[in-house]
Amino acid sequence: MLEQIAERILGNWKAIIEIVILWFVFYRILLFLKGTKAVYVIRGIFILVVAFFVFQKLGFNTLNWILTKIFALSVIALMIIFQPELRGGLSRLGQRPLFYTGFREEEMETLIREVTSAVSILAKKKIGALLAIQREIGLKNYIESGVPLDALVSSEALQTIFTPNSPLHDGGVVIQRERIAAASCLFPLSDNPQIDKSLGMRHRAGVGLSEETDALVIIVSEEQGTISLAINGRITPNLKREDLTTILKGLLKRGKKR
Repeated sequence: MLEQIAERILGNWKAIIEIVILWFVFYRILLFLKGTKAVYVIRGIFILVVAFFVFQKLGFNTLNWILTKIFALSVIALMIIFQPELRGGLSRLGQRPLFYTGFREEEMETLIREVTSAVSILAKKKIGALLAIQREIGLKNYIESGVPLDALVSSEALQTIFTPNSPLHDGGVVIQRERIAAASCLFPLSDNPQIDKSLGMRHRAGVGLSEETDALVIIVSEEQGTISLAINGRITPNLKREDLTTILKGLLKRGKKR
């Protein structure tokens, strides 16, 4: 009797754990797809699934057969259509540590002060800039595409790098902790059709890097003298120094991850 009760309890716990795991996986998939073109495809698939079950219940054999064949082909089609999204998602999954430690308080304060000071001055002078702050996912490939520096982060150093006609002003800067790892780095351009058409190559490169990694990418527009921040494939434009400081503090604190 006790063994049967124990088996039932164990069976219920297994079911609960399975439900929690499935819910978590589904939730992460939705977060990953949110704001991308995949959302509309998921809606279409959901409609087809509902139609499939309705046709089954009503006995529409021909329509049921057609939908069965469509589902068989859709697996390959989806892998081809969403190859960039799948690559980026698997890259993040493979490089993500179990726990995000964030920046130390003193380290974070210094970094934010120097970076926000630099981009504010550059924006006032209408000098374009592109900076990526590394978080969990390493940016080694992008660092290797530029010129290694390994210099302490300072407002003066960043302003010097992005001074027009300087050898390193083209491309982006990668910041690791309190160090400028490299300058004149090449970032991937985003092909997201939802990005504002008025945004130039620098902004598309910033968004592109934020799609591939979890880096915080700051963009200064030389045409408009504005500051933008790209995170997870989304861009927040027209930020004041105070707004940028608040956002960076929230995202770089220990244990914080978005």
